[in-house]
Amino acid sequence: MYQLLIVDDQPDLVEDLASNLPWSSVGIDSVYLAHSGREALDIMQATPIDIVITDIHMPGLSGLDLIEQIKASWSNVKCILLSGYNDFEYAQKALQFQASDYLLKPAEDEELLQAVQKAASQLEEHWKEVSSHQSALTSLKENVPILRNHLLLSLLKGQAYSDEKLTEKLDILNLAFHPKEPYCMMLMRMEDYFYEQSERDSSLLEYAVCNIAEEIFTEEYRLWHTKDEHGYFVFLIMGKENQRQEQASMLHLIEQKAAQLQHYVKLYLKGTVSLVITKQDVFPLEIRETYDFSLINFRQRIGSERGFLLTLTEESQQGEANSLSHLYNPPLLIHLLEAGQWDAIEEKLNLAFEELELKWGESHEHILETYFMIASSLSFSIHKNKLWMSDIMGSEFNQLLSGPHFHTIKQLRTWTSGILDNYRSHMTSKVQHSRSSTIQKVQEYVSTHLEDASLQSIASHVFLNPSYLSKIYKLETGEGISDYLSRLKMETAAHMLRTTTDKIYEIAAKVGYLKTSYFIKVFKDRYGITPQEFRDR
Repeated sequence: MYQLLIVDDQPDLVEDLASNLPWSSVGIDSVYLAHSGREALDIMQATPIDIVITDIHMPGLSGLDLIEQIKASWSNVKCILLSGYNDFEYAQKALQFQASDYLLKPAEDEELLQAVQKAASQLEEHWKEVSSHQSALTSLKENVPILRNHLLLSLLKGQAYSDEKLTEKLDILNLAFHPKEPYCMMLMRMEDYFYEQSERDSSLLEYAVCNIAEEIFTEEYRLWHTKDEHGYFVFLIMGKENQRQEQASMLHLIEQKAAQLQHYVKLYLKGTVSLVITKQDVFPLEIRETYDFSLINFRQRIGSERGFLLTLTEESQQGEANSLSHLYNPPLLIHLLEAGQWDAIEEKLNLAFEELELKWGESHEHILETYFMIASSLSFSIHKNKLWMSDIMGSEFNQLLSGPHFHTIKQLRTWTSGILDNYRSHMTSKVQHSRSSTIQKVQEYVSTHLEDASLQSIASHVFLNPSYLSKIYKLETGEGISDYLSRLKMETAAHMLRTTTDKIYEIAAKVGYLKTSYFIKVFKDRYGITPQEFRDR
């Protein structure tokens, strides 16, 4: 299913188009709304959008200016232009900017739906071609990919080359990577669905995913990838020649493209991938350290979760005491607590305690060191979450006040495990309460704003991203927000038909349907009879 963005400076028209057309019938899953070109670009920065419908005449950034910027940054997005003028010059510019369609206002519902369906078909055809297995091309160049993989794997394992030698190898393999240029690394894990396939199908799917990555990134970046011994795909990402970017700008753009990669893999290949992106570094300095650091963070900060995207911007931190290396290896306990990665916390502490037992036995000094690290990390995390340690720790808080009295590793391990269990339970309850509170706010808002309620207006009211709000609402209630809105509107309309003498068009307007004909159609689809027949009965 695709994601649609509707842009117009007339709020009523935008809400009408978003709410009153059966978008799901033409393959649309989510509809986003913007009332200006700038707002539209902000939404596209935060959410992968597939199709845009925009008016031409808007204050500030016009529709033509908008699609020009969209095509510059998101070349695969399909754009449909709406205009109140049958002007050849506008149509000519629309063609110049590769608009998918050019419609005259007021456009009929069927005309809009057909335009969106056409754009969706074009997208499907394009991405199927991108993700298909080009066997002839692969067969022709089968030796070059193998050699490229071998070279990248050797660099990841720490093989050192002089700049001259490395440049020579890169030239032979026709790789446009150069020593001393900035790069970022991206680790990708293909998940569940992909490895439930046969070996042959799994290989084809791997090829398709990497091909989609190439399609998304190569407009602005050079890409070089391989598959490591753990089954992760490692991508080196370097800006195009003579195009320098600041680190923050480069990371931000790579994050956007990584989100698009996840979106299209899920959309067209029906699977999920998790990604870890590293900070910018100089090629090929510390490439092995960067790779090892990414692996550690993948396992400990993402773990068994699915469909995650993580950008690593903090520096690797090492503890001063070599004897307790696991305690100070990244990610630090304080960071894992902050992120709520409970499985990774358990794994890290198990490694730290095992190292403590193996190397230092019952050394009281090292038991104290471990205790103070755990206690300070817990203190920071608990207070940052605006909680009191005494509430989380209960009677164990007195132990903290009077100082540690641990004489064995086992005592410290038992104390730590008990507190972490309490903290995890408390935080899980807090998240649940927060979500329940959000659901309550959503339902209260909708009940008092039924006429103009939409996903966008509800998300603004509760100060959440529309995509995130949709997910938690369905997770908590089992019903999508759009389905909830539609059901509530129909139930309210049915109640008004039974208990008031309001005319059909008045009831339609009160529940947010500007077109009475569409209200009648939706009502009949739900109840099997028209509103008038319902009232007569």
